[in-house]
Amino acid sequence: MTERRRLPVLNQPPEAGGGSAPEGEDDETRPPWQWIGFGVVAIFAAWLPLAAAAGALARRAFQAAFAEGATEADVARALAAMSSGERIRFTLSQALPQVLALALAAFAGGFLVGRFGKGTRPREAALAGGATALMATALTVRGLELAWVTVATVAITATVAIGFAAWGGLVGVRRRGSRQSAL
Repeated sequence: MTERRRLPVLNQPPEAGGGSAPEGEDDETRPPWQWIGFGVVAIFAAWLPLAAAAGALARRAFQAAFAEGATEADVARALAAMSSGERIRFTLSQALPQVLALALAAFAGGFLVGRFGKGTRPREAALAGGATALMATALTVRGLELAWVTVATVAITATVAIGFAAWGGLVGVRRRGSRQSAL
């Protein structure tokens, strides 16, 4: 009879008969800049469903503020009739859910980079947030006139994405450090 082949046991050192190192151990040789790309993908992957939920919240607030079937002219008249405080509250009800969705996604993507990227720092997480903001801006601004509203939107997007991704990266690096010291 032939000798049975045994599968290596994960987390068992190779000299103990576990075979070669398990797959994924080559992450130690991955340069930190590659984690920027992983962070961008993670931020977009988290942002898409969160943005859909934020859009539903904004739509509900819009429907509460304006009558069913209101035309663009009706909305413009109603906005003009609002006091400045009401207009600010309405604008926040439209923008704040999207900003919060981006903040949460950027934090999660930055955390991923900081926690699992060997040799990464909050800088790589912030760069992932910046690259995400740049790509989102390129997709959004394409074909629009560069008005002050667009400039403000770009500034807010970049600030939120970079800031929250860096914060997530910092938390991730701290978690990675506490886990390694516990081992």
